[in-house]
Amino acid sequence: MMDHPTALFVDAGIQASKYFNVGMFAILIFDYFITLETESEWVWHRRWTFVRFVFTVSRYLPFFAIGMTFTGALRTQYYPGESCVRFGQASNVLHIICILAAEGLLITRIYASWRSKRLLTFLIVFPVICFAVSYIISDTPLIFNSKNTTSINIPNPGHCLFVGGRNNVYEYAALLLYELVLFCLMLYIRFSKYGNAVGLLQRTFFNDSARYMICIMIVSSFNIILTMAPPVTWVSITDSPQIVIHSVLASRILFNLRASEGQTHIHTLTDISELQFGGGQFSTVVYGV
Repeated sequence: MMDHPTALFVDAGIQASKYFNVGMFAILIFDYFITLETESEWVWHRRWTFVRFVFTVSRYLPFFAIGMTFTGALRTQYYPGESCVRFGQASNVLHIICILAAEGLLITRIYASWRSKRLLTFLIVFPVICFAVSYIISDTPLIFNSKNTTSINIPNPGHCLFVGGRNNVYEYAALLLYELVLFCLMLYIRFSKYGNAVGLLQRTFFNDSARYMICIMIVSSFNIILTMAPPVTWVSITDSPQIVIHSVLASRILFNLRASEGQTHIHTLTDISELQFGGGQFSTVVYGV
């Protein structure tokens, strides 16, 4: 006799998390279509560079990452003997790659404004240390152990229940610290090196980057609260917001830079990776597309 599918447990927190993540997926799709014309104007038909590749990853990989979250959220049954562990691990890896791609673009923007090898080393090493420490701490039982992400009263066959773990709070805290440090660093570069001598392209660069980091810090703060304060079944509500905000804002920074370039009638022989800002002192490798 064949085994019949077993329905998953229905909990208010789990249902709210499902609806929220499905909604975030819809926002990502909506944003893509309203910016598709802009992307075709400023990105398509440009030669491929490393930075354009990173941009493409940050722009399109979230559809697969959040699509997997979407699939997990809509799941209402499981089959005996089935395991969702590998599916969840793959989804987590894609989420991490999406954030790394968007943050990689941020690193190139900050580096382009100063062009220092020491700064570049710091921009690469600092986030590695932050997230390595956060991962080690989150995996240490003596500090905080939330391997069991569900209450013992909630069945979780095959680990297919749409729930998260409170140990994610350390990753959110590391991201918050990282963005805060880079925000302060960017402000220092902005006022110490350029003062009031900024043009349209420079203002676009600094203002959009500042908005990007402030939004990430706000979302990270809310994720920390939502991970620690409510019951554990509500934790998965934080799965998608980081990915969506990273992808949307990283894309818009590129589009705005290109639009500003067009408005100021600045032309180069190659591409924006060699564009000179404000009299040739702000050579950017921000977006080689």
